[in-house]
Amino acid sequence: MATQPEEALESLPPALDERAWEALLSEQIGAPVEVRYGRARREVVQLRRERGRLQLRLGRVMEHAPPPVQAALAEWIARRGARSASLRVLDHWVELRLRELARQAPAAALSPRGAHHDLEPVARELARVEFAAHFGERGLPALGWGRAGRSRSRRSLRLGSFDPLHYAVRVHPVLDSAQTPRFFVRYILFHELLHAVLDGPPQEGARRRTHGPEFRAHERSYVDFERAREWEREHIGALIACARAGIPFAPAGKRASRRPPPPRAPQPQHKSWAQRLLF
Repeated sequence: MATQPEEALESLPPALDERAWEALLSEQIGAPVEVRYGRARREVVQLRRERGRLQLRLGRVMEHAPPPVQAALAEWIARRGARSASLRVLDHWVELRLRELARQAPAAALSPRGAHHDLEPVARELARVEFAAHFGERGLPALGWGRAGRSRSRRSLRLGSFDPLHYAVRVHPVLDSAQTPRFFVRYILFHELLHAVLDGPPQEGARRRTHGPEFRAHERSYVDFERAREWEREHIGALIACARAGIPFAPAGKRASRRPPPPRAPQPQHKSWAQRLLF
């Protein structure tokens, strides 16, 4: 009988480095696969083809994947990312591993107050206006700005995240700028609070859907949806450039004269695996 993901957590196999993954997967699917570990966020396994080669980017939670999960990953690649039973195995393993790692390390302290935007009053107003009584019993998630630092992404930028393991919402620090309109920060918070309302733990044998039809319908009904998306489309290039430079958002013409932001209060240095996957 194949080892179940829960059983595999009790005795993790030795870590696989990138070369070991490449050899294993290339042999199983009969084609070369280029593997890189990265700071994956919600999608821990990402596959693409570039210049005729398969490129796989893995979150570090896959480092100790047991043989059944290795086989499921090979099958998923062979199907070029198609939905299948192998994808459900991968999703289940990642969820179990993240939960286990979260139990081993406490959540980082979060501060909603930034240099220019305070997330807490915005979230409380959203809870009252947009979500009615949804947060009545449990209360709002912990709120805070993500880890400061230079982004390595050249093509995309995750502006917010919901961490179901620690019930926390983080907003990318690039948005903590006087140049970022409040309505856009409000939209990002709305998006992540919507995850807190609709996302639940995955059912065994079922794939988690974080942006399903219900989520998209709620998001499109948001009062400032079109205005916020239009602002994002207009400024995404500058946002990515500022995130790569490790500074808050500023239009290109205003960056040279900007003063450095005031220092933030020191944060705990210990980061759990789950926290590293967010920003």
